Amino acid sequence: MSLPTRLATYYKLGLRSLFDVGIYRIGLKIGLHPVLKITPSKIRDGDFFVSVAESLNQTLCPTEIWQDRPWAFGKPVGEPSDEPPDWHTNIITGAKCNNVDAHWANISAFSSDVEDIKTVWEASRFDWLLAFSQNARADIADALKKINAWLTDWNLHNPAYYGPNWICGQEASIRTVHLLIAAYILDNDIPISSPLEAMLLTHLRRIAPTIGYARGQNNNHATSEAMALYVGGLCLSKRSKNKDTIDEALNYMSIGQSLAEERVNALIFSDGGFAQYSFVYHRLMLDSLSVMELFREKLGASKFHSTYYDKAKLASQWLRFFTDSTTGEVPNIGSNDGAMLLPIGNVEYRDFRASCALASTLFEGRTYFSEANCVADMLGWLAVPISNPKVKEKTPRVKIFPDSGLGALSDGDICIYLRLPGYKFRPHQADALHVDIWKSGENLFCDSGTYSYAKEGWEYFPSTAAHNTVEFDRRDQMPRISRFLYEKWTKRQTLESVENDDFSSLSSSYTDYRNMRHKRTVLLYSDRIIIKDSLSGNFKTASLFWRLGTAANPMESKSSNQQLEINVSLKGKNIEPVLKKGKTSLYYYECERIDLMEYMVLDKSNITTEIKV
Repeated sequence: MSLPTRLATYYKLGLRSLFDVGIYRIGLKIGLHPVLKITPSKIRDGDFFVSVAESLNQTLCPTEIWQDRPWAFGKPVGEPSDEPPDWHTNIITGAKCNNVDAHWANISAFSSDVEDIKTVWEASRFDWLLAFSQNARADIADALKKINAWLTDWNLHNPAYYGPNWICGQEASIRTVHLLIAAYILDNDIPISSPLEAMLLTHLRRIAPTIGYARGQNNNHATSEAMALYVGGLCLSKRSKNKDTIDEALNYMSIGQSLAEERVNALIFSDGGFAQYSFVYHRLMLDSLSVMELFREKLGASKFHSTYYDKAKLASQWLRFFTDSTTGEVPNIGSNDGAMLLPIGNVEYRDFRASCALASTLFEGRTYFSEANCVADMLGWLAVPISNPKVKEKTPRVKIFPDSGLGALSDGDICIYLRLPGYKFRPHQADALHVDIWKSGENLFCDSGTYSYAKEGWEYFPSTAAHNTVEFDRRDQMPRISRFLYEKWTKRQTLESVENDDFSSLSSSYTDYRNMRHKRTVLLYSDRIIIKDSLSGNFKTASLFWRLGTAANPMESKSSNQQLEINVSLKGKNIEPVLKKGKTSLYYYECERIDLMEYMVLDKSNITTEIKV
């Protein structure tokens, strides 16, 4: 692409974002960034956690993660062991990081020695600490001893600001908050020992100087870091006995609150969606807001600005709309990096109900999905009472989220989601007009997910070919500049909906950077789905992809839970697909094969797909 086009893309990212990221990178390169001048708080000898409050209701279940073996990205990995993991290795493959003794600023996050740095960061997010704290509160023997032993080992092998686990401010933020949630689970009064205070201060000093870079990403980094600064600052200001620490903590608390209010206002759309166009990232953002509100209420701090709560309520409502009431599943649309801030109780990674319930209780004044066991567990461990339990609301037949780029059709049992073109913030996947189809909580036509940001083969998952849409001339809808940035973002040209007694429908269209036009109309009847694709432009080939989830598998019908009849026609004549094996990833760093049907046309076409369900 030309330089003007490249510059136009950078301009879309926002001048403030470019300035924030530029200052950060230049400052690191020339050695003058303030983060390079921070000093840690010396950790004194002693236990990080010294006591446990009286045991909670014995019906509460500690989370299954990290009980007898490591976990990563929502799944168990490795062999059973009670010993701390090697904090510098790929937790799945065992590949070891190089330069573990170097200052974090001199270590690349995308070095090839471990394939994907997230596999190293996973154990240092301290999910295990939440598991062990639940064990200790449930009177499981030696759980508190294990907590202190593992934290001591982590600090020994990760000296302040050296090694790969200090590279990312967001990772330090997740650790910070998990330390405080563990303290809260162990004792709702949140006592903080001298070693824990020093560890928290060391982390807050790492996070605060780089919030400009986090803000410049226009994503979950800033909301996560705002959470850590606010909650960490609040707890230390209330529990420390050292005046200098209290003054420092109050400053972090103020920075965190200001950052949270500004980012929530900027990144949460008026329809409740989030700037990253991702369900997993939306949950991470919403959990971050819930944690801030939980600690604010617990410690009696002043409320945030009213517009902050308005946006938080919208974000809560948005995620609830897409969450299945019986399974907790959501569409696997958008980037999915395995993030889950609150693995508490018997909640599973793909179950979003507990997060929805916590947020709705705090921001909407009533607890949705209260009938789910995972909700009772989550709220029980966090000492949040169920408020005005609410049964599932009736799903509207047509619902459009124009800012966050999603449309939905539903008849109660069947839900169809259409990914609308058009972006205010940078897109992470070339998925315009992708269709997700669900029946009885099962995903019949599915998205690809993410798989990895760095492992070999990662490029396939965000590509157009990995979605239920049309690919022109074997290329993406947008050209890629770098790992996380496309240019020539697709623009929405039309958006229409119809709702009557016979059917409901959604329609949208775009013209890409090479003047290929795709218009898609999705119609939902009582007994069938019809999808009409109108293609035009000077293309050599166009491929229509239908990616079948494990619940809809005509190529291996003996294992099918849902039987579908799929007919694709061109000018009134049925056309046969090329049957292939595609890839999908429900869990980060894990890939499975699915059936894929490809229908190819060579010129301007109107393709009709009829699906009987």
